[in-house]
Amino acid sequence: MKKFLALLLTLLTVIIKINAQTDQSHNNHCLTVQMNIQESLIDVTDTIRLSKTEMREFYLNSNLRIYESNYELVETGFEKNYKKYKLPDNTGNILVIKYKGVIANNKEGIQHITHANMFESTTGIIFEKGIYLSGETYWVPYFKNADLMTFSIHVSIKKDWLLVTQGELISDNITDSVINYSFQMKDPTNQVCLIGNKWTKYTKNIKDVDINVYLINPDENLAKRYLNATSEYLNIYNTIIGSFPYSKFDVIENFWETGYGMPSFTLLGKKVMRFPWILNTSYPHEFLHNYWGNSVYVDYKNGNWCEGITTYLADHLIKEKDGADNVYRRAQLKKYTDYVNPENDYPVNKFTSKNDATSEAIGYSKLLMINHMLRIKYGTELFLKSYANFYENYKFKLASFHGIQKSFEKITGDNLDTFFNQWIYSKGAPHIELNNVKLKKKKKQYHLTFNLTQTQPERTFDLEIPAYIYLDESKTVEFRLLKINKLRQTYNLSFSEKPVRIDIDPLFDVMRILNPQEVPPTLSQILGSDRWTVVLPKLSKDYYYYKNLAITWLNIYKEQGKEIVLINDNKLDELPKDQSVWILGDENKYAKDIDLRKKYHAALNEETLNNIDFLNKNETIIYTIANPENHNEAVGFINSNTPSAIGQLNMKFMHYSNFSYFGFEGKSLQNTLKGNFPVFSSPLINIMNNKESIDWSEFRFPDTDLIIE
Repeated sequence: MKKFLALLLTLLTVIIKINAQTDQSHNNHCLTVQMNIQESLIDVTDTIRLSKTEMREFYLNSNLRIYESNYELVETGFEKNYKKYKLPDNTGNILVIKYKGVIANNKEGIQHITHANMFESTTGIIFEKGIYLSGETYWVPYFKNADLMTFSIHVSIKKDWLLVTQGELISDNITDSVINYSFQMKDPTNQVCLIGNKWTKYTKNIKDVDINVYLINPDENLAKRYLNATSEYLNIYNTIIGSFPYSKFDVIENFWETGYGMPSFTLLGKKVMRFPWILNTSYPHEFLHNYWGNSVYVDYKNGNWCEGITTYLADHLIKEKDGADNVYRRAQLKKYTDYVNPENDYPVNKFTSKNDATSEAIGYSKLLMINHMLRIKYGTELFLKSYANFYENYKFKLASFHGIQKSFEKITGDNLDTFFNQWIYSKGAPHIELNNVKLKKKKKQYHLTFNLTQTQPERTFDLEIPAYIYLDESKTVEFRLLKINKLRQTYNLSFSEKPVRIDIDPLFDVMRILNPQEVPPTLSQILGSDRWTVVLPKLSKDYYYYKNLAITWLNIYKEQGKEIVLINDNKLDELPKDQSVWILGDENKYAKDIDLRKKYHAALNEETLNNIDFLNKNETIIYTIANPENHNEAVGFINSNTPSAIGQLNMKFMHYSNFSYFGFEGKSLQNTLKGNFPVFSSPLINIMNNKESIDWSEFRFPDTDLIIE
């Protein structure tokens, strides 16, 4: 009996060791890979340990042919990028399949990229310019009910090629002509990536994390900039979130223009990674995705939470450090105001990915503002502790908004059902008005009364709205957080000295629909409008260039349900007042109706006005102003002295939609000017002062803890 127990104990120990090596809660793929780069061929043997024997269906790239398997597989369907297969019932949990084929999606387009087709892309390719295999390639069987997996890869390649995956490099043995790579990904991941090229590698170790820069052409100065910038962002996010989830981070130069954030690496195009502003704009966003989305994974069935927090703790954080965070938030609110309406709106938890301006406004802009309101509500310390708790609990797991709510509730001690139901699981946003402002002095006290009104047609929101009151004698500004949970609410505030001004949410801290007078007119105001009239310059020598641009708009935006009317200027008696308007060409008879010097001569400096004049006379200029007869609508103006460039302008719009004016030079449309027109007044500001003028810059604002060091 003792011998039997000893044998049983030994067997149990062996089983425990085996299970410790293979995570049985996720599928494990053991991949042996052979590639013929010249012919774009790949041959794979995949030994899969299934975590659940009921997993019966998987997807595989439609160009790959399964030529051997330990079970008889049935092909059950065909999609554009993959075929569906089904395993027979009652099989074991080890599946071995061998498959091969050509991976060369859009090879012709990627091979011959020019400026005109610079946005070409591929879902997967193996050829002499590089190797790109990822989850979207379906080069590894993807099982229907298995969102995460672990893997190992064993692959041989010519020795002048380097390979990268999110897995840890175990070995890279070099023989006379090849390198034999072995990678292992022990932590669960949402895809299997394999990227290759003839790079030069630069390395730096920071806090036990290897930072690697892979460049197609050697450039030590460029590599140093990325190594140093990555070190800075690594230190920031290690401090405010937690230890970096991977043992390495790779900055990889890609062979076509991309800005991808992948688990443990980013894939940047040659031009993209050399943009002078990229290190302080898009790059930290992609780096931060290693925390949000590429280690704490998105449970897409319950909504994509990661873009909002990534944008907030990357793009917004950089603006905050520059003191421009309020302007950035205003731009996010304007996107929502311009592009979202009751007909196309939907709850944040229904957002999965950005595919147009509306989805971006909901999944990025609105969710960024929701995160900001949580920070306003609890302060920076508790806000960051809540997300650090979320990261700790869900690293290498699927996560949803529910997990974020639970982390905030644990750290703050509050029940946040009302907040999350209102902002995450319901659609819409409030529109706030300030009215009936009265000031009375009684004895030695000043009594300020006013109303805040919610005017949105849908439900009433439960809000906390910042108010700033300027006190004349001490030249100080008092902060009050006003609660409102009904359509109209009256407030009575008392002060020992005279208030001279009240501002409601002047720093744009609340997710809300903006009043047109709060913000400068921008391109997005036109692009988000449901109705456009495009006025063409009938007598212009460039008439047909402008008409072709307008026809392009017609074809693009009619699919979004927009009503676009093209009309020659000689057929129009006056500009429409109830819709957006484009005036094309300086020879247009309505060009004189939008005289910038007349409107902004006192608000814009002479240098800016001169630059706009120069671009209008010699190069290309675009600007947007409020319709003189209706500030809810906008009028846009385009004039180009380079006819061949007119057709390319639409490609620029997505990058400059937050600006009032922007200009380009040359046929390649190099941007040389951009900016926003000033805002002259806001309906959420009330000045209660009889003096002719006050220097508002003399007033001291209260301290705030909304600083992330």
